[in-house]
Order: sequence, then C-alpha cells, then structure tokens
Amino acid sequence: MDDDQAMLARTLGASIRSARKAAGMTMAEVARRADLSQPFLSQVENGNTAPSVINLHKIAQTLGTTAHALLEEGSRQPTTVIRAADARQYNLGPSAVVRFCLSGTRSLDCNEVTAEPHSGAEAATTHAGEEFVYVISGTVRLSIDGVDHILAPGDTAHFPATLAHQWFNDTDDEVRFLFVSTPPSF
Repeated sequence: MDDDQAMLARTLGASIRSARKAAGMTMAEVARRADLSQPFLSQVENGNTAPSVINLHKIAQTLGTTAHALLEEGSRQPTTVIRAADARQYNLGPSAVVRFCLSGTRSLDCNEVTAEPHSGAEAATTHAGEEFVYVISGTVRLSIDGVDHILAPGDTAHFPATLAHQWFNDTDDEVRFLFVSTPPSF
C-alpha cells in the first residue's frame, strides 16, 4: 500500500468508525449485518486495510449512508467546485479507478470511472433510485437486468437502479464514463 492508499485507508477507517458509533451499533453488529468478519471490519476501522468496493457498499448500507459519504471529508456547501487535480479517487481494484465529481453530501452521485482494458465491476449491484451512464471515451458493455447494451462515446443509458446492473470493458483500450445515481449509492 503506497502512502496515498495508506492515508485513504486511515481516513476511511475513521469515517466508518465514526458513522458506526453515530448509528449506535457495535462492530460485531455491523460485521454481521454486512456479512463481513469482525476482525476484517476491525482492520478497516483501524486503517490497516481498505475494503473492496462491494464491501464498502455493504458497510455503508448497513450504516444507512453511502460509500461516497464515508469517503468524503468535506461538509455541505451550497456551491462546490472540485478541481480535477483535487478530486478524491478510489481504486475499484487493480484495473479501475472512480473519481468523485461531487461532494458526498448531495442528493445525487456523479462519478467518473476510468477502466483499463478487459476489466469490469466485481459484481452486479442493485439499490433504490435511478442510474444514468454517459460514455466519455471507449466502449462500455453495460449489463442491465441480464441484457447487454454496448455504449460508445456520447451514448447514454438511464434505468431504475433496482435492476441488477454491472459494467465491463471488453476492449483493448481504456474507457472513461460517468455514472450518475440518485439517491447517492456509492
């Protein structure tokens, strides 16, 4: 883990611990409800490891918040400008990165995903609300409720987030796309 990843793990761990205590939940209760081991959750809260995106979502849902809100350090302001160089990022694994385009305290998420060739989301997800996808560059295969849609630059997709959805980059090129969710789900 490099210095930036270690700092993110410590910050995220403290945020999770704070949210858990604010929710009046024990570590054992959060671990059980999120289907994680208590030792793993302890490692996360102590900043020794960062959870996968799927596990971060589980923890956030258990705590009644979003992964983005747990990752966001700032407070709500009426207008926010996030410079590209200052945007918070989270590794979705070894082959994809998500860049948060909004503060984590808003009523929607807008995240830019950059994915290396032959990569994809770990698993299909579902949640309340709606999703909107806009492809910036490359070709994305978006599976929605078991139906694949091939999206090229400029293409969009809008769908109920209650439908199982997952993205893939099946190409030899990097892809970039926006994922917008309401209410916030990441």
